Order: sequence, then C-alpha cells, then structure tokens
Amino acid sequence: MNIKRAFLTSVALLMLPGFALAQTIVRFDTSLELVPAGPYTQTVTAELTCNTGNPLVQDFEIGPTTEDKVVFVVDNFNLEEFISCTITATSVSGFVALGAIANGATLAAGSCVYAATPVEGESVALVGEGDNTCRFVMAPDTFEYVIEKEWEFSNDVDVSQSFSVDWTCSNVLTATWDSDLQTVNGGFGGNGDTTYAVTTLMPNPWADAPGEFTTCWAQEFPFDSAIESDQGCSSGVTFATDDLEGGCVIVNSVFFEGIPTLSQYGLAIMALLMLGIGFVGFRRFV
Repeated sequence: MNIKRAFLTSVALLMLPGFALAQTIVRFDTSLELVPAGPYTQTVTAELTCNTGNPLVQDFEIGPTTEDKVVFVVDNFNLEEFISCTITATSVSGFVALGAIANGATLAAGSCVYAATPVEGESVALVGEGDNTCRFVMAPDTFEYVIEKEWEFSNDVDVSQSFSVDWTCSNVLTATWDSDLQTVNGGFGGNGDTTYAVTTLMPNPWADAPGEFTTCWAQEFPFDSAIESDQGCSSGVTFATDDLEGGCVIVNSVFFEGIPTLSQYGLAIMALLMLGIGFVGFRRFV
C-alpha cells in the first residue's frame, strides 16, 4: 500500500509543472501617451492578439491619462506553444504615431510585438512572469498653410512681377514638442504665379475657444509701384487638429495713372471758348 501511495504521489509531483505551465497568466500593461503633455480627451482602441491563451483576441478603449490605461490579461497561456503576441492601436484624427514602446524598447512598426524569437527593432521577448508593458506615443500632425499668388493683367504690359510675402502663424507647436505655444514668422519671394506651403508646424491641440485656435496670415510687398495687391491673405486662416488644410490667394493687378481727358460736353465748351477768343482777337488786331 505504501508503495502504491508513493507511486501516486510521484506521478502527481511530475504533473504539477505541466498544470502550472498550462495555467500561466500573462499580463500586458497598455497605455497611450499624447505629446506634448496637456489636457487631451482623445482615445484609441488597443487590440491584443496572441497565438495561445484565452482569449486569443481582445480589445479595449484607452486614453492618455493613467486612469485610461488597460491591462490585458491572457489566461491558460502556454509558453511552449507561444509564437507571438501583438498589440495595435487605432489612429487618432489629426495625430501621427511617433512609435510603440514594448518592454522599454521602441519598435519601428508602430505596434508592440512580443515574440518567442525576438528581432531587434521589430519585437521583444515576452515576460512570462510579471507585466509586459506597451506604450503608444502620438503627437499632433502638421497642418498645411498654402499661399497662392495670381497675376491678372495682359502679358504685353511691361511691369515687374517680382514680389515678397511675409507670413505669420500664431498658437503653434514646433518640432521640438515644446508645450509652450509659439508665434512663428517666415517669408518667401518669387516672380509671377507662385504657390508656397508651410508644412512644418502643428496646430494647438488644446484649443476650445476662438482666440486659442492656430491662425496664419500673410502680407505681400510688390516690387513695382504699378502693381496693386488685394492682400487676400491678410484676414487669416484657422487650423485645428481635425482641420489640417487651408490656404488663401493673393491677386495682383496693374494700375496705370492715365492722362485726364474731356467729355463731349467739355470738348464742345472748349471749342466755343477757342472760337470766342479767336473772334475777339480778330476784331482787335485786324
């Protein structure tokens, strides 16, 4: 009897590692970071897909605050069958992905990939006991401010079509990701019809009042005094994270200061005056 109990005990001890392995629980601490820091309200849907465990696929909505993060839990995770797990995130309108950071490593594909055989820069090793981490980093996308120059006059008019334009954009973020909004100035010149675009700035992602939105405007300076400009970009164009395209048109025309002329009535009066002066002169000198 003792031999039988010893045999059963040995079998149970041998099976325990298998049961423990089959019941492994793997966790994925997943968060969203929007830069620069600010009071964001945007959210994304994060989806985890694994080739083993239960469930194989799960998704949650996450936001940019600590309270908005999610911890994916996969039960019955078999480390011997494990090939890979991937966490992806939907895009945010007006934002661009800067990268995904899995277990401290930034991955090029923009997703957090955990692999049994990791490849540097593409995937990382799975933490079987403890939490795996995944952080998606996104920032406001750049807007495009387009200034068009048009000339409206006959080609045979001999005037210079050279010009310079100064532009200004207020309440913008720069590529340094500084959370302080800035006013940025620039300029360009040309000759004839021209199109110019400002594409390196980001709009204010926290704007919720008219005076807080990003605004761009421009002023033209023609080189020829005969050129008139309607200054069509002086009123300003507004941009937001959900409205990243806008522009304006500056139209030029030619102004000539003509020679004053008389109307038909003026010519008739002038003729009568000349005749009267001639008549008086003829009577006096002849």
